Amino acid sequence: MSQQNRESQQPDRRIQHALMANLRHDLRTPINAILGYSEMLLEELEENQPSDPDVLADLQKIHTSGEQLLRLVNTILDPNKLESRQEEIDFAEFGETIRVELRTPLNTAIGYSEILLEDATEETAPDLERIRLAAQKLVSTIGDIVNLSQQQLQDASDEALATVNFALEDRGKAALVEQVVNTMRELDQERQHETTHHTGHILVVDDNETNRDLLSRQLERQGYDATAVADGQKAIQALKDDNYDLVLLDVIMPGMNGYQVLSHLKTDRDWRNIPVIMISALDEIDSVIHCIEIGAEDYLNKPFNPTLLRARLEACLEKKRLRDQELEYLRQVAKVTDAACQVEAGDFEPQLLAEVADRCDALGQLARMFQNMAKEVFAREQRLKQQVQKLRIEIDQTKRESQVSEITGTDYFKSLKQKARGLRSQLEQPDS
Repeated sequence: MSQQNRESQQPDRRIQHALMANLRHDLRTPINAILGYSEMLLEELEENQPSDPDVLADLQKIHTSGEQLLRLVNTILDPNKLESRQEEIDFAEFGETIRVELRTPLNTAIGYSEILLEDATEETAPDLERIRLAAQKLVSTIGDIVNLSQQQLQDASDEALATVNFALEDRGKAALVEQVVNTMRELDQERQHETTHHTGHILVVDDNETNRDLLSRQLERQGYDATAVADGQKAIQALKDDNYDLVLLDVIMPGMNGYQVLSHLKTDRDWRNIPVIMISALDEIDSVIHCIEIGAEDYLNKPFNPTLLRARLEACLEKKRLRDQELEYLRQVAKVTDAACQVEAGDFEPQLLAEVADRCDALGQLARMFQNMAKEVFAREQRLKQQVQKLRIEIDQTKRESQVSEITGTDYFKSLKQKARGLRSQLEQPDS
C-alpha cells in the first residue's frame, strides 16, 4: 500500500489524540480497581495481626504490579510525547506495544489473585475476585485496541470526540480538540500534609459499580458516612431525600453526565453550598478547567491515592464548616437587628435572643446587652405604671374631697345643716 493511501486512511491527527484521552480513561479504570482493592486488603491484613506472611507478600506483589501498570500507561499514553510524534499513530502497532509492555505486571496481578483465591477466606475472597476481574477487563481493553480496524478506529475517534466535547459543544469540535491537544498535562503530584479529621455524609456518584464500591469502602475506612448512586438522576433524588456534606462526582456517565449534575447543583439555592469534587480518569486539562469554572471545589484523576483523597476531602469539609459557621453567624446577626427594631417598637421579648445570647463572642455579648436593656426597660415601665396608678388613686381621692368640700361650703348646705339640727333637737325633746 502506498504512503499516500495509508495517510488517506488515517483519521485526523487531532482526533487521534482525542481518542488517546479516551484510551487513558478506559485503561486507568481497571487499574484503579487493582490498586484500590489491594491497598484495602493489605491494610486489613496488617491490622489483624498475626497475618500470613505469604499472603501479605503476594498481595504486595499485586499492588506493586498495579503501580507498574499505572506508570506504564501514563508513560506510553503521555499526551506530551504523543503530541511531539512526527508520524501518524498506527493503532494496531500501538496496541501491540501496550500489550507487550503491560504483559508482565498484568500477568502478575492475575496470577497472584488466582493463587490467593484458592485459599481465600470469606472476608478476602470478594475483593480478590474484583482484582482478578479488573485485570481481565484490562486484558480485554488492550485486545480491543490491537484489533481496531480503520472503520472501528474512525467510529471510536468520533465517540472519543463526543466524550471530550459533550459539555462544550458551543466551542466547536475542531477547536476544542485542538485546545485539548495543546493543553494536556497531568495533575500536580500529591502533597502530604496533616489535617484535623472531619466526619461527614458523602454522596458518591459513579456509573461504574467497582468504582462506587471502592470509593464507598475507602471513605468508610476513613470514618465517613458514604452513600453511592449510579447516575446523575439518582444523585439529584438522593440530595432531595437526605442531607450531604460533600459530593464525589464522576465526569463521564450515561444520561446526565457529571458536568450537567454539577451545573444543576450550583444553580440550586439549597445545594449550591455543597462542595463537589470531580473524580475521573479523563485527565484533559480542559475538563478540569470547565469543572472549576462551573463551581467544583477540586478535581482528582483516577486512580487516586487514598491519602490524597483524604487530604482533599478534609480541605473541602473544613471550608464547608467555616461557610456554615458564617451563614449561622449571619442568621443570628439578623436576629439581633430584628431585636433592635422590636425594642424600638416596644414589643421586644428577651427570650427571642436566648440562642444568640449563649454565644461567647461579641455577638453574644451584644445579645445579652439587648436582653438586659429590654429587662430594664420592662422593669422601668412596670414601676412607672405602678406610680401612675398610685397617683391616679391619690388624684381621685383629692378630687372627691374637693367635691365634698365644695358642696359642704355652700350657704344652701349650711342652711340644710341648721334645719337638720333643729329637726334633730325637736325629735330629742320629750312629749309634753
